[in-house]
Amino acid sequence: MPIFNLKWLIVAVALTAILLFLSHLPPELIPSQLHTGGLDKLAHMLGYGVITLLFILSFKNPPSLFSASLLFVAILSVGAIDELTQPFVNRTASLADWLADLVGVTSVLLLFHVKRAKAKPLNLKNSLCEEA
Repeated sequence: MPIFNLKWLIVAVALTAILLFLSHLPPELIPSQLHTGGLDKLAHMLGYGVITLLFILSFKNPPSLFSASLLFVAILSVGAIDELTQPFVNRTASLADWLADLVGVTSVLLLFHVKRAKAKPLNLKNSLCEEA
């Protein structure tokens, strides 16, 4: 049985491809306003946060902590490859951009797990009785 909802998976992969395309445009095609006041870092956080959310939505069931961890590593690896390949198109690789990606991915995954934890309250009484 497939673990992914194909519709959401296609949307997640397509948006990832669009983000990678946009991040490899020549610098002269990028609006200069993005480079002022940290807007490019905000764009990184939002872009990678949205991609993370779409990949979470692509799971038919809420991803386990292990699956979420794999998702974390995979999306941040894409972000690292994105940064490392930008010099090939006359752009600059930036650790700060990758760290902004990290903030976006981490924020969405943490929000997801906090929401999930609140949805499944821990019943300490039953947990303690089962251990005894």
